[in-house]
Amino acid sequence: MSDHSSSGRPSTTAITVGLFLLALNLRPALGAVSPVLGDIQGSLNLSDSAVSLLTTLPVVCLGVFAAVSPALSRRLGTPVALVLGFVLLIAGILIRLETAAWAMFLGTALAGAGLAIGNVLMPAVIKSAFPNRVRLYTGIATAALSAGAALSAGIAVPLRDSVGGWSNSLALWALPAAVGLLVWLPLSKRSSRPAATAAAPTGDKGSLLGDAMAWQVTGYLALRALAYFTALGWLPTVLVDFGYSNSSAGAMLSLAMLISVPGALVAPVLVGRNGTAPIVTVIAVAGAASLLGLLFLPGVAVLWVAILGLTLGAGHAMALTFIGLRAENPQTAAQLSGMVQTIGYLVGGIAGPLLLGLLHGATDSWTVSLTLLAVFTLPELVFGLCSSRNRFVRARRAAQQPAAAPTPGPALVD
Repeated sequence: MSDHSSSGRPSTTAITVGLFLLALNLRPALGAVSPVLGDIQGSLNLSDSAVSLLTTLPVVCLGVFAAVSPALSRRLGTPVALVLGFVLLIAGILIRLETAAWAMFLGTALAGAGLAIGNVLMPAVIKSAFPNRVRLYTGIATAALSAGAALSAGIAVPLRDSVGGWSNSLALWALPAAVGLLVWLPLSKRSSRPAATAAAPTGDKGSLLGDAMAWQVTGYLALRALAYFTALGWLPTVLVDFGYSNSSAGAMLSLAMLISVPGALVAPVLVGRNGTAPIVTVIAVAGAASLLGLLFLPGVAVLWVAILGLTLGAGHAMALTFIGLRAENPQTAAQLSGMVQTIGYLVGGIAGPLLLGLLHGATDSWTVSLTLLAVFTLPELVFGLCSSRNRFVRARRAAQQPAAAPTPGPALVD
C-alpha cells in the first residue's frame, strides 16, 4: 500500500508505524530515571524531599497536562498536537544533559507534558484510524508502551555504565523520540481536517463531568493507575523487607514489567470473543490473589509477581480500550481520554503510592497496605463491570441526534 491515498490521507501502514512509535516512547524518558535515581541524587546533591518531588513530578505532569491535551487536539488537529508532544519530549530529555538540579526538574516537567499529550491522544488516533478494530490496536499500542517501560528500566544501569554516566544514558532516549517525530511530521501534513465552517455535532459539545459512564471509565483507570504506580514504586522495597536481596527485588520488578507486555497485548484481543466483563473480572481476582499471595506466601514471590505483572499490563490495556469503546467518535475519545487520565493519574498515581508509604510507616508492616490494595480490586471490579455496558458516553444526547456513519479507514480526521 502506498504511503498515502489519492485524497492525501495516510495509509494504514503509515499510521500503524506512527502509533507503535508513539506508544513505545510514552515511558522510557521517565522509566529510565528510577534505576539511576541514587546516582542522580548524589550527583546533584538532592535532599530526600527533592528526590520525592522528582519522582512525583512526572505523574503530576501526566495528570495536569492531560487536561489541556483535548483542547490542543481541537485547535491544532491530533497529528499536529502529537508533533508538539514529541518536540516537548525531546526538549525535556536533552535539557537533562545539563547536570544541574534545575535542568533535571525542568526537563522532567517538559518530558511529562509531551508524554501527557501522547497518552491522551493515543486513543483518539486509534478511534479515528481503526474504528472497527479498537481492541486490537489498543492491545498493540499498550504492549508497545509496556515494552518501552520494561526496556528502559532493564537497560538503564548497563547503559549508564557504557556511556559514561546517568545524564548521557538518559539523553539517548531522545533518539527513538526523534524517530517518532520524523514519522509523525509527514502524517500531520497528510491527515484530513474538517472544513472550517463545519459545526461540531451537538453530542460532542459540553463537559463530560456530568456523564455517569465517563466517571465509571475514569474510576477504572484511576484504580488501575493506583495498582501500577504502587507496584512500580514499592514492590522492590516490599520484597527486600520479605528477605530478598536488592538485586533479586530489582530483577522481579523487571519481570513484572516484561510480563505486563503479553498481558497488555492479549487482554483486548480476548474481549472480542468473550466481552469485557469476564476480562475485567479475571484481572481484579488475579490482582487480589497476587497481592494476598505475596503477603502470606512470600517464599514463592516470583509466582505472585508474574501474576501481578500480567494484571498490570492487562488492566492498563482494558482502561485504554474502554476509552475507545465508550466514545462514539475521535473527538469524544480525546475528550474522554483527557478526563480519564487527568483524574486517574492525579488520584491513582499520586494517592496510591503515598497512601501505601504512610500506612507502612504507621504500622511498620506491609500487612495493612497489601490487604488494602487487594480490597481496592472490589471497587475496581465494579467500575470495570459498569464500563463494560455497551453504550457510549453522552448516550442520551446522542440518541436525539442522527446516527453518525463510522469512520471508514485511516482518516485521522481531527
